[in-house]
Amino acid sequence: MKKYSIAVACLLSALTAAHLAPASAAPSAVSNVKVAWSDATHSSVKITWTSPLADTVELTTQYGPIPLGSTAAGATDQLIVPVSKFYPTHDAARSSQIVVTDSGGATASSVPFDQYVPRARPTNVVVGAGNTLQGTGTVENNADTTPGDPLDVSVPLRYTPDLLIDCVRQRYATSASPSFTVPVPSVPALMWIDTANEWPAPRVDEGYTGFDLPKALISTTAPTSTTYRQVFTLTGVVYQLQEFYTFEQGNCGVERTSPDPRTVLIQARKDSGSAWALVGSTKTVTVSGAGSPYPSRGVYSFKVTNPGTRQYRAVVPTIRTSNSIDFGVISGTRTVKATTQVLSAKFLTSVVSYGQPATAYLAVAPGRSQRALLQAKNTSGVWAGVTYKTLTAGKGYATFTWRRRGLTAFRWYSPATTTSTGLSVGAVFTGPFYLTVR
Repeated sequence: MKKYSIAVACLLSALTAAHLAPASAAPSAVSNVKVAWSDATHSSVKITWTSPLADTVELTTQYGPIPLGSTAAGATDQLIVPVSKFYPTHDAARSSQIVVTDSGGATASSVPFDQYVPRARPTNVVVGAGNTLQGTGTVENNADTTPGDPLDVSVPLRYTPDLLIDCVRQRYATSASPSFTVPVPSVPALMWIDTANEWPAPRVDEGYTGFDLPKALISTTAPTSTTYRQVFTLTGVVYQLQEFYTFEQGNCGVERTSPDPRTVLIQARKDSGSAWALVGSTKTVTVSGAGSPYPSRGVYSFKVTNPGTRQYRAVVPTIRTSNSIDFGVISGTRTVKATTQVLSAKFLTSVVSYGQPATAYLAVAPGRSQRALLQAKNTSGVWAGVTYKTLTAGKGYATFTWRRRGLTAFRWYSPATTTSTGLSVGAVFTGPFYLTVR
């Protein structure tokens, strides 16, 4: 009896244990996510983890999660991801992680890692020999915010000058040196120094608008001729042509704006064989662009007292700032001629008796030894020569007897001459003046 009871108890215990034991063990969740460079060229990142199930792999970034791939259950828990899938940044405070999610919904993450590439700003940029831009990329290093990052390696920075010209990126030779020399662009541009270390250069530099290379545009107007010593005005318009780019919208183009008040130098020369010399300077004033396709413009004006025939041009100098080179411009050449100035043309006595001599007077500027011609209008209304007079210091008298009664119109012709500085001054006919013979 006792033996039977013991046997029965053992059987019941075995049955109970068999009923309570699970049919099979539940699979483990995903774990042990790691990242490392796949090779010495840093062209791709190797991601490994441990999971018995199917898995999907994502990269968390400042732009949101980015799918990197997936694996089937039982496959090798590994992905090799090219660096083009990652988002390097100039912001040292940003970090990323790899998140692996298994088909059961469990997740595991890698340690945080950064994709930080120190920014280099173009500094000490100057226009050098051969119409080139020369300068240095000055690096902005920031503190490491992800210590223990398994992807941090010691790789020297590589520098690539990069110009945005007509909305097209023009990249020049990559170098281990921060110094650069690139051609001066013929149109407005923006310049960056792309930097790369173990990570390639960031695709977008949202924290820096670039080194600006705008160019001025100028127009100039002037009279073609004025009287010697007459005041005339050179006028014109200055615009600034500027490449713009907004990374948020991807907008790009060249805009025409009014520059800040810009200095305009007025230069002159005798002729094309002479050197330009400074006449004076003025500044632009911004005015609204009513009636114009452009919102505003910089206008300038400069008064000149005509010293003789000269060529003129307006020059907007290049301005260098810490973040730009505002390229200047030279206007087209305008020739302003000078004609002789008539100071006085008259008879000393405008009424004389028949047979009495009359004296005609002429004073002109510049005062040289011109050989002036006195003319009279004949009865047919045609001007005819009466007598010549060589002027002294631009003045002279001609005394003669006019044997025609009544009112007669006279005028002087003063030939072309030069000033004491060698500038030419054109000939002039005076206005008519009159003699009455009774």
